[in-house]
Amino acid sequence: MNKTSFLDIMRALSKEELKRFEAFLNSPYFNTRNNVVNLFSSIKKYAPEFTHKMLDKEEVWKKLFPGKKYNYGILKNIIYDITKLAERFLEVEDLNYNEMQRMQNLLNKLGEKHLENIFLNKYNTFEKNFLKSSKFYDNYFRDYAELKVHRFTVQAYNPNHYSKLISTHISELLIFDFIVKFGNNFNNVYIEEAEHNQSSSTEFIRLFSKTIFNDKTLEEYFNKMNAGSDRNFKISIIFFRMIKCYMNPESTELYFEFKKTLFENDKYISEAALRGLYACLGSTLDNCKDLSKINKNRELFELICHLNEKNIFLSAAGKVIPSLYLLAVKTAGALKETAFIEKMISEFLPCINPDLLNNFTIFSRTFLYFSKNEFDKSMEFSNKLSIDSFQMKYILKNLQIIISFEKDDFIMFQYLSDAHKHFLSNNKSVSSSYKESNMKFLNYTNSLFKLRESKNKTEIGFTERKIHEDTFVNKQWLIEKLAEIRLTISN
Repeated sequence: MNKTSFLDIMRALSKEELKRFEAFLNSPYFNTRNNVVNLFSSIKKYAPEFTHKMLDKEEVWKKLFPGKKYNYGILKNIIYDITKLAERFLEVEDLNYNEMQRMQNLLNKLGEKHLENIFLNKYNTFEKNFLKSSKFYDNYFRDYAELKVHRFTVQAYNPNHYSKLISTHISELLIFDFIVKFGNNFNNVYIEEAEHNQSSSTEFIRLFSKTIFNDKTLEEYFNKMNAGSDRNFKISIIFFRMIKCYMNPESTELYFEFKKTLFENDKYISEAALRGLYACLGSTLDNCKDLSKINKNRELFELICHLNEKNIFLSAAGKVIPSLYLLAVKTAGALKETAFIEKMISEFLPCINPDLLNNFTIFSRTFLYFSKNEFDKSMEFSNKLSIDSFQMKYILKNLQIIISFEKDDFIMFQYLSDAHKHFLSNNKSVSSSYKESNMKFLNYTNSLFKLRESKNKTEIGFTERKIHEDTFVNKQWLIEKLAEIRLTISN
């Protein structure tokens, strides 16, 4: 029985949830089968692991039917029944915490029973105390539209309950919801294409997006409404500008417009939705092509600091989001923000999943020493990573290349560069675009070593132009190193 879906569910429940599940099983509304209750009573003592040898099916049978011959068919049916009840329990648990869905269900039933007076009382109270006072969350516009659909249905059956322009309001909410959902998903499209080397075989998404989100008349209307008091427009214009920013990566100005709009209106947005929007802002920053008007590392660091200031760096459950932690430490290290890394280590490292703690500590110490220009200690820690975590390893391998240049050790660079090339070529999960990006970084770093020796202004200018026009990892660092080389020549 150890490998059943039922026990998988039981292992995932907390102590309090197991108590509620037992009460659920004993409720005659949900369950009338005594064998199911007896089964749970006989195994609950083995919580929370549920791996004891007494959970073997034949041992469980003996507890349920002492003295009777083992019958796999009967026991199988009991396990099936309790598994279905466990799944139903999860549904009920979710519903108990979903106030919106419970209200939708209640309004639907009140409407079906033509209890209009009770319906209107519940609807008006909920709209006022929940939706109109709630901060925006990802399904806010969808939920509001569905609520108003219930209201429209009531007036359709009874004209005495007519409400002004309700179908117009529903249409507006559906448009707002589309913009929000499309904006969030467009961020996923970008991640698929940028990180996983995947792209659509058609131009439908971009053709549609450009037609809608580059429309001047629509943009002017959004700008006008954003200046007013309607918070629905203030929220939706954030996503409108996000998509516009994605569609025009060559325009740094659109990134700053998106950022400004988000910062101005973030008071209307819930913490969970705000975390997602900051992630999207970071992705649109990464998508910016023109680095002449923006320092990506400094800009990204500012965004991470905002997450800290608003107390939303951690997840809603108070846990560290691993990819965000790595990004924060890496960015702070590149900018030599030692105090910030120390804050990460003291405040957030203890919130890391225990399974990740050792390698995240190594990662943090590596960048801490790098930020202090203690390159030998940084290199020592970078070699201690014990697991095959691709994301962490590629970041540290790139850092080692940077350290070799900072130490002016070309022999070290050659060794590390060869090892990095083998790492990229032997890893089958690495996309061709990712390999190309990292190979460019290695080749440009090799050119920097030569330029630091030759001090040839013509070659420096030529390399500088190529770097600005190209796309690859650690571009900002290379631009800064070229500027330092140019400065040494001027002096």
